[in-house]
Formats: sequence, structure tokens, C-alpha cells
Amino acid sequence: MQHLESAAPPAAHPSSARWVRIPAAVALCLAGPAVSFAGVLTTGLNGTAPAVRFPPGYAVTLAATATATILAAVLAALIARRDALGAIPAALGLWFIVGAAAGIAGVELSHPGLAWWGVVVIAASVTGAAAGMLLAARRPPRTGGRC
Repeated sequence: MQHLESAAPPAAHPSSARWVRIPAAVALCLAGPAVSFAGVLTTGLNGTAPAVRFPPGYAVTLAATATATILAAVLAALIARRDALGAIPAALGLWFIVGAAAGIAGVELSHPGLAWWGVVVIAASVTGAAAGMLLAARRPPRTGGRC
């Protein structure tokens, strides 16, 4: 005869490791698109207002931004597992809004570099969120006392 009641009930409160994984996932997703602000990648950017000139390697900056954003979301999914299902879209949703605002401002101010940066951040946010959430949804939640 089996005793269905013999298994220990699940913990009523989330483990402390969970409270570390969720902020780590948010921080990773917020830091991914910030790669485009790194001084190393934006050297040569000069001028003000309409006279801004973008360096010849600006496309590399945009590619690095998209790559870092997607990798950050995937890493967040690997770290936080199912807990990342809320963290990834929340963090990358903020970057989506920033990208949309930058794209609109770039078009309004006739700054193609800013407009392209906005488009890349939007695309990277959507792609990163999709990749991260698909991976997080497929990973089983962590059980037991392991971190």
C-alpha cells in the first residue's frame, strides 16, 4: 500500500538561493545592452547635436550590443531557470522602451546612428527575451537545498 501523504510538502517560502538568482538574472539582462555605452566601443564618436559623426566601426558596436543582450538573457535563463520567466521580460522590456524612444528621437532629429541604435536595441531585446524565456521554460525548477 502506498502512502501518498508521506512525502514532505514543498517549502512555503522560496529558498534564499532563489532570492539571489532572480536579481542576478535582472542584473544580467539590464547590463547586456549597456555594452553599447562602453567607452572602448564608442571611441571616435564626436560632435554635438546635428554635427555628430559616428566612427567607421559603429556597426561593430551595434553587433556587440545585440550579441551581449542575447547572451545575457540566455545566461540569466541558465542561472535562474524558471524564475527567469519574469525577470527576463521585465528587464529587457525596459530596454525595449529605451530603444523605441531612441529610435523615434533619432528619426525626429535626423540622426541615423541613434535611430539604428534604437532599432538594434529593440531587436536584441525581443530576440533575447524570446531566447531566454524559451530556455528558462524548458529548464526544470531547482529542488532541494542545492544552489
